[in-house]
Amino acid sequence: MSDVESFLFGGGGKAAKFEAVGDAVEGTITDVRLTQQTSMEDNSPLTWADGSPRMQLVVTLQTELSEGENDDGVRKVFAKGGNYEVASGVGKSLKDAIADAMKKAEVKEIKEGGTLKVAYTGEGKKTNRGYSAPKLYRASYKPPVQTVAASDLLDDF
Repeated sequence: MSDVESFLFGGGGKAAKFEAVGDAVEGTITDVRLTQQTSMEDNSPLTWADGSPRMQLVVTLQTELSEGENDDGVRKVFAKGGNYEVASGVGKSLKDAIADAMKKAEVKEIKEGGTLKVAYTGEGKKTNRGYSAPKLYRASYKPPVQTVAASDLLDDF
């Protein structure tokens, strides 16, 4: 979806929910983009101390999930970084879990048409009072299958 289409038609899915350890979402990637993180309090853009934007990876998945007749199964996964000490379970920040999955799949680029599975697998130690413990994740990624036309094969002979 182009920036113009995104602006006009926006949305395009609910956020994937990871409420309890063991919750997972899996689907075919329909969109991948970097966006600036926003504050949970007032939705203002977040920046680092040096003024540079705090970014996140937003992956849109077409899943088999449905929570009613108007649910098209589209879910967004918001991957932020962080280096957390494990308090229970296993895992990493969602950004690092996806990066590890890509390394395991031996690819350097996450692509539309690929399959991403993300699972909430543990919790990190709390770092801020008043906030929940950070969630830890594991992920797997399968790149899209590339097709080869028969005519392309004939060129090799």
